[in-house]
This record gives sequence, structure tokens and C-alpha cells, in this order.
Amino acid sequence: MSSSTIFDLLAKREQEATTILVPGLAVPHIIVEGEKKFSILLVRCKKGIEFSDSKPRVHAVFVLIGSKDERQFHLRALSFIAQIVMDPRFEKKWMRAKNRQALKDLVLQSDHRREAKM
Repeated sequence: MSSSTIFDLLAKREQEATTILVPGLAVPHIIVEGEKKFSILLVRCKKGIEFSDSKPRVHAVFVLIGSKDERQFHLRALSFIAQIVMDPRFEKKWMRAKNRQALKDLVLQSDHRREAKM
């Protein structure tokens, strides 16, 4: 798919119902055609992204794109994201991360802490 098609699908999804879950966090998601397709994109915007005039700016975005057959994985990813962002220090750590790798590490290290508690 082209990036413009993906953007159009995400914009249409946002018009249907906001994907802002809490102030500063959005999880836009779309279903694409095909099989065995799933991708997550982490986005940080220190200035904030304006999803709506009536909502505060978003600094953390987890974009989920997947095919229908990956719906169960999609739900697991949503659960994982919820666990990560429930950490009261998440927003501060997210904003202070120095680069892409630090953002990725923040998410991946959250998984290790969660597994250790199980």
C-alpha cells in the first residue's frame, strides 16, 4: 500500500471515532486487505499532534495496521500498549527518550517487566 492510502484510511478511521485513549496518547488502527499482515509504528511528537480541535495534543502514538486474520494479535497488542502506558512514569520517560532506539527500548523493556511479574 502507498503511504497516502494508509494515511487516508487512518484519517477516515479518526473521523469515525477518535483514537485518543487518554490525554497525550492515541492508538489509531486500521484493517488492511490480505493475510498475515500486522505492523506497529511508534510515533513521538514533542510539540504534539492535533487530532481534534476539542482534544489535547497527542505526544505518543501507537499506529496499528493489520489484516483481519491478525485480529487476535491486534487485541493482544492493544492490551500490551495499555499495560505500558499505565505506568505512571510512561509519559515522562517517553518525552525524555533521546532517540528512536530509546523509544523502542522503553516499549520492549516494559514487556520484560510484565513477564517477570507473571
